[in-house]
Amino acid sequence: MRGNAWKWLAIGGAIALLVMFGLEMSTTGIERIYGPIDGSEYTVGTGNSGYVSETDKRITELERELEEIRRIAYGNGYEGEGARLPGMPLQNDQPAVNKLADSTSGLLQTASSKSIRFVVGLFDGWMN
Repeated sequence: MRGNAWKWLAIGGAIALLVMFGLEMSTTGIERIYGPIDGSEYTVGTGNSGYVSETDKRITELERELEEIRRIAYGNGYEGEGARLPGMPLQNDQPAVNKLADSTSGLLQTASSKSIRFVVGLFDGWMN
């Protein structure tokens, strides 16, 4: 009976660590897209009411420099980000995107089902 208590304690600790890690990763992802959650120190966007960090200023400056370097390299014919290389045909191939999405979803589904089976097998072997 005493050995089972240690196993359950270890499983509970592992689950708690996984939950905490998942929360941290989701918070980091949300902050990367929307900015800090509290909103007091930083406002996402280019409005006048928000604090603009030094990093954002530097990124804007580097983007301007890159745009100027591209203009110098490509000459006066540079049309911005949407410009095509000379001689490359314009193709809007929607099926390629669908194929990529289908293969990605299949890969994710396979990976998730195999990882669930691995974790269940791991805990099953550990409990028995």
